[in-house]
Amino acid sequence: MHATEVDIKGIENERVLNNVMAHIHTLDIPTASYQFGHYQESLQSKVDAATQVFGYYQATTVVIAPSIKSSHSAKNKNWILQIELGPITLVRQLSIKIQGQGAQDTELQTLISSFKLKQGKPLVHSVYEKAKNELRSLALSRGYFDFEFEQSNIKVFESLNVADITLHMQSGLRYKFGDLRFGKDTRSQKLAKSLTPFKTGDLYQASQLGLLNQRLKQTQYFRHVTVRPLVAKSVNAVVPIEVILTHKPRDNFDVGVGGSSDIDGPRFTGKWKRPWVNESGHSIGAEVYTSSPEQYVAVDYKVPLKDAIQNYLSYQAGYQAQNDNDTSSHKWSLSATRHWTVENSDWQRSAFLRLEQETFIQGLEPEQTTRLLTPGFTLNRLRSNGGLDISWGDKQTITSEFSSDSLLSDINMFRITAASKWVRSYDEHRFSWRAELGGIVTNDFDQVPSSLRFFTGGDQSVRGFDYKTLSPFELDSDGKPELTGGQYLAVASFEYSYPVAENWRAAAFVDAGNATEELFKDPAIGIGFGAIWNSPIGPVRLYLAKGKSDFGETRYFHISMGPSL
Repeated sequence: MHATEVDIKGIENERVLNNVMAHIHTLDIPTASYQFGHYQESLQSKVDAATQVFGYYQATTVVIAPSIKSSHSAKNKNWILQIELGPITLVRQLSIKIQGQGAQDTELQTLISSFKLKQGKPLVHSVYEKAKNELRSLALSRGYFDFEFEQSNIKVFESLNVADITLHMQSGLRYKFGDLRFGKDTRSQKLAKSLTPFKTGDLYQASQLGLLNQRLKQTQYFRHVTVRPLVAKSVNAVVPIEVILTHKPRDNFDVGVGGSSDIDGPRFTGKWKRPWVNESGHSIGAEVYTSSPEQYVAVDYKVPLKDAIQNYLSYQAGYQAQNDNDTSSHKWSLSATRHWTVENSDWQRSAFLRLEQETFIQGLEPEQTTRLLTPGFTLNRLRSNGGLDISWGDKQTITSEFSSDSLLSDINMFRITAASKWVRSYDEHRFSWRAELGGIVTNDFDQVPSSLRFFTGGDQSVRGFDYKTLSPFELDSDGKPELTGGQYLAVASFEYSYPVAENWRAAAFVDAGNATEELFKDPAIGIGFGAIWNSPIGPVRLYLAKGKSDFGETRYFHISMGPSL
């Protein structure tokens, strides 16, 4: 039967109406007059079931059958249900009690106080069932594995239009964490134990198991991770935890091909990683990148300390070549980095020591080679939610580094950079803004390598300009500007977007900033509009931008793909 074959009159509450329609939709419309009586009874029964869950126990239904002259014409006319809901049933008495250790559990008590089940309020069965499910779910997640309802019922007094609700629970003991069990997987025990956020004897919380699961996945050592309590093997309310880990292959390879409107031609990336080098969880990886203006190769060796995610050492070796925007450079580098976090802090910290030698030609400057031994420190934080197309988040990074001609370096230099980006949403309105600041203090700027000087412009900085084409410049003999790189950097951006179709947002923006010899001098301005497509693999951004700077006015169509932060 189709809902359009029955006209329902008398119900203004949309939720009740939809529920009635859903119930009667399951009935087959009669095709002969002798079936009418049974069909009318079925309609009445379905209406009662659909309205009682909302507290309407006095509903009356008048069923009007279509007027027919033959047994086959009922299919072509609508039945009519004239429904009067009557008075709604109110909750007269409400008794919710917990016995056992859960009686003193503040989380359970807070949940109970938030229930929409209240004396004097209308009886809605779905609210009652939701309360039961939430109580059971929270109790189990907090380790009350013997939790049960001793009494859970609704008594309806139809003549009085009232109902009494009873929810009496026995929580039993709250279980504690037992030992971790790995089966035959001995290789991962040390690593997993270093990442475990709880100790044997701590009160059980499912969220702690979830955190351990997440941390094990973040190590990138494993293809699959399962962490679960073995309740059936509990002894004296202590539950052992089973950890099942499926290791990744010995060697992992990743190949990518991409492009950007800011870079001429395609770009290729190849990655190799060996997650396990030895029993201590060391790992090694390499990456190769090539595009028309830039190529590099890097090798990274990682040594876990307290854990493999937030407390480890890494050693890197790399080579980079660049030939673009008046820059020609070749750089070799070796570095060691110590990564760590502080408990109850969102900030990640890293201290590094880098030895690099770069041979470069910048603009009209002669070729020169600079060697630097650079200690430095980085502080960064990333927070976000909303999946690939985030609706809320922010990212901050601050890096400071220095070199001294008395410590194996050719120049004295202090360099600092800071960047922050924010995404916030209010209803369907989304705002994003970012800022970048940087500066170099040195006794000889001409010897600062091209890779450390500041350039800006492009779809990730000041739109309306080509990639890294904004910086101080000198004019050659033909009057053509040759970029020299800036000693300071200052960029700010603001963007607003709003959904205009499924998976599409329209955007408008304004960017300002430059790389300069004096901070905040001669900012370039980029303004424009665009569209953002939330594709299955992440946001794709299309921008039409107009730029204005000392070079004049420019227009660019930018295409980029990747996360917002």
